[in-house]
Amino acid sequence: MTTVTEAAKRLGIDLHPLEQASADALKRDPVLAQQFARRLALAAKDIVPGVEWSMEELRAVLEVAVLGATSEPMRVVEGRYLRKRVREQCAYSERYGEPFALLVMQLAPEPSDGVYRAALDVIAERLRRSDMIAIYKRRVAFLLPRMDPSAVPALTERIRGAFDAAVAAPDVKATVLDVPTLVFPDPVCSDTQSVLDWLEDQLRPD
Repeated sequence: MTTVTEAAKRLGIDLHPLEQASADALKRDPVLAQQFARRLALAAKDIVPGVEWSMEELRAVLEVAVLGATSEPMRVVEGRYLRKRVREQCAYSERYGEPFALLVMQLAPEPSDGVYRAALDVIAERLRRSDMIAIYKRRVAFLLPRMDPSAVPALTERIRGAFDAAVAAPDVKATVLDVPTLVFPDPVCSDTQSVLDWLEDQLRPD
């Protein structure tokens, strides 16, 4: 059986920096992170030889391990948990350069108890498992990792339309009053604290 070291040498991967690196260094340094991921892919070929392992395949498996299967319902959480996730997502985005989006739906008064939550359950079925919805009074925040900034306006309109359609209350003309959005990194909100400040402003009740 070919060892990881032998396979890595054939591919020209230098193993010495990895052997000396800390977990924090792997999270900060893209070069070390890629070398680590390649080594995992090489090891995975010995564990499951019938799969052509790539970094993308590894990532998909690890996301299922951490987040659960894609068939599981997406999490709808209370507002206090959102702030922790935003901090984590800012750190991830700064480390790996992957933008994420925050959307905050500002809602009209609820027609009757439970209507908005039922509408959110419908929307949650259409989003990715990695996405998150947080409820905060008459505000609903969406945390959307790995977002192409150019796709955010169209996605915002789809979510807004889907929510209005799911509520389907004949006596409510405008369920969603506004949907402020932020894509990080942003020239104005360029760090974690500024993103949290923006979120607090949007979540503040009328």
